[in-house]
Amino acid sequence: MPRKQTFPLVAICGRPNVGKSTLFNRILGKQRAIVHDAPGITRDRFFGEAQWRGRRFRLVDTGGIIERPDDAVARKMQEQVRAALDEAQVILFVIDGRQELTRVDHETCEMLRRCGKPVVLAVNKLDNPRLEESRFDFYALGLGEPHAISSGHGIGIEDLLNAVVEHLPETGAPAPEKESAEGEITKVAVVGKPNVGKSSFINAILNEERTIVDEKPGTTRDAIDIEFRWKNRDYLLIDTAGLRKKAGIKAKVEHFSIARTLRAIRRADVCLVLVDAVEGITEQDKRILGYAMENGAAMVLAWSKWDLVEQREKRFKALDDEIDLKMPQIKFVPYLTISSVTRQRLFTVFDYVDRVAAAAALRVSTGELNRLVEALRTEHRPPTHKGKAAKIYYATQAGVKPTTFVFFVNQKRLFHFSYLRFLENALRKRYGFEGVPLKLELREGSPKP
Repeated sequence: MPRKQTFPLVAICGRPNVGKSTLFNRILGKQRAIVHDAPGITRDRFFGEAQWRGRRFRLVDTGGIIERPDDAVARKMQEQVRAALDEAQVILFVIDGRQELTRVDHETCEMLRRCGKPVVLAVNKLDNPRLEESRFDFYALGLGEPHAISSGHGIGIEDLLNAVVEHLPETGAPAPEKESAEGEITKVAVVGKPNVGKSSFINAILNEERTIVDEKPGTTRDAIDIEFRWKNRDYLLIDTAGLRKKAGIKAKVEHFSIARTLRAIRRADVCLVLVDAVEGITEQDKRILGYAMENGAAMVLAWSKWDLVEQREKRFKALDDEIDLKMPQIKFVPYLTISSVTRQRLFTVFDYVDRVAAAAALRVSTGELNRLVEALRTEHRPPTHKGKAAKIYYATQAGVKPTTFVFFVNQKRLFHFSYLRFLENALRKRYGFEGVPLKLELREGSPKP
C-alpha cells in the first residue's frame, strides 16, 4: 500500500507553457521537472516536498489544461490534472501575464471555484516594473489578489508562498514514519526501452492510474518519484522515460528525458530492468543493461508482458539460454517473469529487490578478504609472464555503489583478464553479490602502512 501522506498538498495548474514547471522547480529550490519552451512537456503528476516559514507541504506539478484534448494521451493528461486538484488542499493557478486572458482561463476559473478550495492566483512572466502593473487586469477573474511573479527570475516568489501557506490547514508535528527493516528507503529505478511496460508496472503496483499509459512509445518524459510501502518496508519507485537508440532521438526534450533516466539509474539502489518477454533481449536492451553495469548499478531483470507469451514453460526454459547467448556478462543478475495485466508475480519483485539491495550494501572486512586471497593463491596460482610471477600483496574493499575491490600488485600487466574473472567468481561464490556488478581495480606497489 502507498505510504501515508503526512503534509498538505498544493497543486500547480494552468494552461500549457505558462511556466508551471519553472515555478515548481523554483519553489523546491532544485531542478526537478523538465522545463522546455514547447508546450505539453509535463504529462504526469510530478511531486516534490517544500518548506516555507516553517510549514512543510507537498507540491504537485501538472500538465497544461487544454480545451479539447484531441488524442488519448492528452485526455489522460487532463485526468491527471483533475486527480491532482481533487487531492489538493490549496490550488496555485498560474497565468501568463504577457498574454490576454483566454476562454480556457475563464473556464478554468469556474472549475476551480466549483472545487470549493482556496485558490492562489500567480500571474507569471512579469519580470520588470512596467509589466508588473498589468497584474491588476487579472482581478477580473474574481480569484482575489493576483500575485505578480517571474518564476524564471525568482521575482515575487516570497509573497506568493506567504499567500499559499496562509491557506494551508493547521497541522501538528508530523507523525513519525515507521522505519523500514533497513532503516532507510530503497530507491528502485524502473528502466527499459520505450513501451516495455514500465508505467503499467507502476500503476499495477499502486492499483491506480498514477502515471499515463499509452500504446504510443515515449509517453513518459520525466523520471517520476513515487513513494510506496510494502511489508513494512519503504521504497521510492522511479518511473523513467524509455531509453531509445540515439538515431531515434529527434526532439530536444527527449535528450532531457534520457538524461533524467540515466541519472535515475545512477542514484537508484536497485535498477529493475524490464525486457519484453515476447521480443526477447534486443540490441537496445543490451545497451541499457550495459550502461547499468558500467555505473555499478545493482540490478533485477523482469521479463514483462508474460501474459502474451505462448508456450510459457518452453519459453521460461529458454530464458537462461537467451542470456547466455546475448548477454552472458549479466549471469549474476536474478530474473523473474511478470505481467501487469494479470498481476502475476508483481509483488515478488520486491523480494528480489530486497535481496539485491542487501547484496549491494555488503562490505567485506579487509582481514577476511585477504584470507580469501591467500586461499585462492594456493588454489589457483597467479599467472606468470617471461618468468615473472604476478603477485597480490594486499586487497581491500574500497566502497559500495559501485562495489569496488582494490588489489595491490607487483605489476598490473602480469594479470590476464581471465585471472580477474577467476577472482570475481570467487568473490561471488563466497559472498553472493547477487545482482551486483563488481569492479576490480589493480594498483601497483604495496599500500602505505
